[in-house]
Amino acid sequence: MTELAGQTASPEYDAAAERLLASVESLRADRPLVGTVIGIAGESGSGKTVTALSLARAIERRGPRVLVLHQDDYFLRPPATNHEHRRGDLTSVGPQEVRMPLLAEHIAAFRARRQVVAPRVDYPGNRFLTRQLDFSAIDVLLVEGTYVLLLPQLDVRVFLEATHEDTRARRLTRARDIHEPFVDEVLRIEHAIIATQAGRADIVIDREFRSARRV
Repeated sequence: MTELAGQTASPEYDAAAERLLASVESLRADRPLVGTVIGIAGESGSGKTVTALSLARAIERRGPRVLVLHQDDYFLRPPATNHEHRRGDLTSVGPQEVRMPLLAEHIAAFRARRQVVAPRVDYPGNRFLTRQLDFSAIDVLLVEGTYVLLLPQLDVRVFLEATHEDTRARRLTRARDIHEPFVDEVLRIEHAIIATQAGRADIVIDREFRSARRV
């Protein structure tokens, strides 16, 4: 039960994922990969989602079954509604916008191999749907999002160095993003919060996805 069906493979990211997986395996050389929870964090447009999906493919090529949880599914408000809420209150920007306790609960459910009902964002509909997750069918859990390294339940923490300034062109190509000057202020606020997570990381991926180094 993975989310990889229909995802287009990228040779660039798949090669980077193999390097990342080698770093993960080195980090956990004395422990099995099965049962591992890997968090992947970074700024908007840094490549968190494609990194998580490419890493999931790399792991599945070795046999374990993988599920990716996306922080975007756990926001308190759907995307357009949250954007308007931020416009009226910039102090709301940060991990307090996310149902972090629910995300932590679902990581605990993975460890207990339980079933849960999880949210899933519908971007076009600006709403959240639900889905059943059966963690008894999952061997490795990946969790990606801007603030996920704040979660204490992770076994491996991966941080992407690229900042919102580095990824401006990449973000402009994404259909899900809203592009206006106000967003730059949001990204500056997020940067100050997200950058602190680098100190929690076990592995850091450079801006060009050329290397994954242990820290």
